Amino acid sequence: MRPQLLVGGILVSLMGILFYLVPLPLTYFWGIPFVVAGGIMAIVSFFLPEGRGPIVPPLGYGFCVFCSAPVLLNSDRCPRCNGLQPRER
Repeated sequence: MRPQLLVGGILVSLMGILFYLVPLPLTYFWGIPFVVAGGIMAIVSFFLPEGRGPIVPPLGYGFCVFCSAPVLLNSDRCPRCNGLQPRER
């Protein structure tokens, strides 16, 4: 189960209910799709496996701040995007 998706689905459904209750023409028509999408998100959350946790770079590497490619810790530029890396990593 993914609790983040469950909470997100509940919040989207509540926002859809709020859109339905607000007497503005544009928000009224978006109310029902938001309620349905939030319900689908909440139901699907029970069938998806839990995430595996944070992704860590290989030993001696860090992630590029621009493209997320692995970069040596002592390197000044990323080999993939040539982005200048911060000094404090």
